[in-house]
Amino acid sequence: MSTEAPMPHLPYPELFQMLGRTLRPMDAVDPHAIDKAEQALDLAAPQALRDFYLLAGNARDFTAVYDQFLLPADWSLQEDKLVFVEENQDVVRYGVDCGPDAGDDPPVWITTTGHATEWHRVCDSCSEFIATMLAWQCSFGKALPHGASGLAGPGTEAALKAGWHFVGTVNEMRAYVQPGHAACVVEWSDGLRVFVGALSDDALWALEDALDLSLESED
Repeated sequence: MSTEAPMPHLPYPELFQMLGRTLRPMDAVDPHAIDKAEQALDLAAPQALRDFYLLAGNARDFTAVYDQFLLPADWSLQEDKLVFVEENQDVVRYGVDCGPDAGDDPPVWITTTGHATEWHRVCDSCSEFIATMLAWQCSFGKALPHGASGLAGPGTEAALKAGWHFVGTVNEMRAYVQPGHAACVVEWSDGLRVFVGALSDDALWALEDALDLSLESED
């Protein structure tokens, strides 16, 4: 598995624009909603999480199309972690370190639901986690309208490194974007599989040659 470092963090308006979605004022969460959630939980959300929600926390066509980025009113505190994302079937949840010692952009952790929970670190920073999960929402969760997947070919890794912006890794899943496209590379049950999303059907199937894939439609 590749260990390449993420490229410099794309500002969220640029990342959304690359994925074909212009952020609008209505996509921003009211800062008072975040303040109210912090007061209710008696915690301080890390700055990286606030920054995202203040720009795109209400962009539900991206943040809630598959896995669920919770609105501040639905945040919870579990074992000193601020839980802000629930997996599609609520089998696992993601939480971020919070509080005065966490720093502005702390790591993100995963745990299963239920009573006997253990936390495992899945990403080194909150901003990297968010960008990576947005790519996952686009390539697997249908935030982009056309999607497919295929096993990685001999030229896939080189093609992604050469022509795509690497946004980060979550739990060994690597995410990439380029204008109009998202791709996530993950070890699947049948091998190293690449999930891709695109703005158009033609652009989607053009990725077969561009990324050395034999795509299987997810539609």
